[in-house]
Amino acid sequence: MKKNTKIFIVVAVAAVLLIGLMLLLIFLPKGDSDGSATYDEGVKMSVSTDSNGVHQAAIITDKNGNIENNSYGTLVEYDTNKISTIHIENSKGTLDITSTTPKNEKGETDTTVYTIKGYEDFELQQGVADTIASSAAQLEFSKVITLDKDKASEYGFDKPRSTVTITYEDKTKAVVYVGDDAPQSAGTYIKFGDGDAVYLVETDAVSAFDYGLTDLISLTINDSASDSDNSQASSIILSGSNFGSEIELVPNNDGKNSASYRITKPNEGYASESESSLVEGAIRGLYAESVKMVNPSSNQLSELGLSTPYAEVKAVYPDITVDVISSKPDGEGKVYIMEKGGKVVYVMASANLPWVTTSYEKLVSEYVLSPKMTSLSQVSINDGKKTYDFALSSKEVTSTDNEGSETTTTQTSVKYGDKEIELSYFSTLFQNICYTELADNDSESASGSPVLTITYTYSSDKSSDTVSFYETGANRYVASVNGKSVGHVHKSNINKAVKQIADVAANKQIDSVF
Repeated sequence: MKKNTKIFIVVAVAAVLLIGLMLLLIFLPKGDSDGSATYDEGVKMSVSTDSNGVHQAAIITDKNGNIENNSYGTLVEYDTNKISTIHIENSKGTLDITSTTPKNEKGETDTTVYTIKGYEDFELQQGVADTIASSAAQLEFSKVITLDKDKASEYGFDKPRSTVTITYEDKTKAVVYVGDDAPQSAGTYIKFGDGDAVYLVETDAVSAFDYGLTDLISLTINDSASDSDNSQASSIILSGSNFGSEIELVPNNDGKNSASYRITKPNEGYASESESSLVEGAIRGLYAESVKMVNPSSNQLSELGLSTPYAEVKAVYPDITVDVISSKPDGEGKVYIMEKGGKVVYVMASANLPWVTTSYEKLVSEYVLSPKMTSLSQVSINDGKKTYDFALSSKEVTSTDNEGSETTTTQTSVKYGDKEIELSYFSTLFQNICYTELADNDSESASGSPVLTITYTYSSDKSSDTVSFYETGANRYVASVNGKSVGHVHKSNINKAVKQIADVAANKQIDSVF
């Protein structure tokens, strides 16, 4: 026990000696000082405003002209809501930002609102103007680089990359000149007011002064639908030099086919579920990568490829009509887009705009025909030798769970003659013959007798569609819908399905051909 106590006393004494040594080092006279203790309180300087109300800073030197205690300092310090205007000149042009901080009904300060002179009607990108204002309100430096005005050119001040004039609510002004970046990412050089001093500041403290008009304009091209009632377009029209002729998509409301959209131009037919979904999903709620230009002239639109658009989408929604145009994708897949008749040209990746790169061939349904099984009253299949008539009946059934929640499902039954067929067997056959994908859209004329014919009769209006497959002498069949050729399909899946029809009629299980 005594041994442990001795160890503790030794450790405590050592700690006291270490602390004393540290204090001695802190309070020892530094350099050639008069021996009094000093703290690093920043560079010795004075700040003032001149007769024109412009903030100035003067660095205090010793009798030999050397900077005393060269370190950090503050050139100007305000709250951001005390800024009136910010005038920026840089390689991107001239920008005048106006700052207004309204008060609410209780007289309390509200959120600061920024506008750009001459562009008051344009929505600004959130947070960018705030960043500029933050840099304009408070400016600190980490070191004075030089007081020699003849050396200013060495730091980029022959042609400053940015010149910023800030006017505050108290009518005073601050003028900041931004020069080059220091080596090894040490910071950025600036000058302040009329002084000759070159200061080193953190790059992030002045990088916002490099912004131009296009950096402030909102990247939101259009808004998303406010609710599900406004989310589906009543028509989508694609046009432009990318398309041989106008393509129109309208919602498929016939209840017969699984496709969400139908094509009405240039030909009638059902639309590809995947491709039409991609197109529909890239019309509203568009958000750009960047802004290219504001208020473009007709010559500029021509240079950007927008006077004669490569692609245009016009979609009519219950609450709004969206009309957007696009240039041809460049080598990196980027396009210029804008609202037709709008004032802002944006940059986006064409990969995010499927309506720019789609085609009629892509939009045509990938299936020969894809009727909903629940919409049918009969499926008649002729395999070239015999016709099999399958009668279908569907009804909605509502069930209630233990918590009282109701669920409605559709139940379908299938009969062949007076014999009920196992639904899973028929469903597999239905998938095998109905969801046959087109290999191409070539409209080769059909001739001879079909190797397979399927007639779908709809329960809603007793109308029907007939799909037939014809021999070509090659490894593909010609597929036709109601006597009109729609393209080719591979023989293999059709041939397998033909062999399965009799088995299903005999209520036997079959395998999927896919």
